[in-house]
Amino acid sequence: MQRVEDNSMRRFNISTTMVRSFLEIANQGNVTRAASRLNSTQSTLSHQIQKLETELDARLFDRKNNAMEKTPDGDYFHLQANKIVQILDEIDLYFRPRRASKSVSIGIVNDCFKPGIISTINAFNRAFPDVTVEFKTESSAKLAKRVRDGEIEMAIVRDLSETPQAGEILWSEPLIWAGGPAYKHGGDGPLPLVFFPDPCVYRRYALDTLEAHDVPYKIVSDSGSWTLFERALRSGIGISLVTSDVCKVCGVDIVDPRLPPAPVAHAVLLTGKFSNKTAAHDLVERLKGMGA
Repeated sequence: MQRVEDNSMRRFNISTTMVRSFLEIANQGNVTRAASRLNSTQSTLSHQIQKLETELDARLFDRKNNAMEKTPDGDYFHLQANKIVQILDEIDLYFRPRRASKSVSIGIVNDCFKPGIISTINAFNRAFPDVTVEFKTESSAKLAKRVRDGEIEMAIVRDLSETPQAGEILWSEPLIWAGGPAYKHGGDGPLPLVFFPDPCVYRRYALDTLEAHDVPYKIVSDSGSWTLFERALRSGIGISLVTSDVCKVCGVDIVDPRLPPAPVAHAVLLTGKFSNKTAAHDLVERLKGMGA
């Protein structure tokens, strides 16, 4: 009796090499460029496509001179191949060995270097002695962009909105209008202000709020150096919005009827994309559980 093949039970035997070869050729439109990007050869990629087309029993490309143009079947497979590679990359990220990480990058704004942060990072260093913690200190806006762009894995930034739209709040604290002990306030002249240059969330809040209340001001110091900021504030040449910890170091609270209420500052943890088996994930969990 003749044997009839049941195609309904057939399973494709498609390798990841076939899929990635197809995607590179489809994206480049040319086998030579695709081979160069994959550090392979034209013959190897052509062979992979031949095996893929045989397995699917479909033509995926029309060969026209040096160009590779997708057929309707090729367009469909391109869509599905992107999904396949995305899933494979997510699996790879999940199962990547935790100890494979040699470094963890974190950005922290200056006034978030609190004892709880330092002790948490010290504990992480003891748990992962082979992993280096790389620090970056900049404004909140710049650090947030670095996380979004994948330049650093996480950042602790300041957010003055009532409900931050991104990240997780680690702690919150009210800010204080403060100046050095020698600061002389009062009178009708513009308020002398000491702030970091833009983009600075404290500066932007202060200027927007003062302008909304028609309070005149002038920037007397806007150095990007934390040391120079502290010196300027301590000298008494102007006032600024600071945390209570910074106020203890640099000066005293300033009471002036012209000053708008100081806001609450949230310390927010922003994170990029990484596996929950990496050292970076371990540090994130420690930061979430610490007490600042």
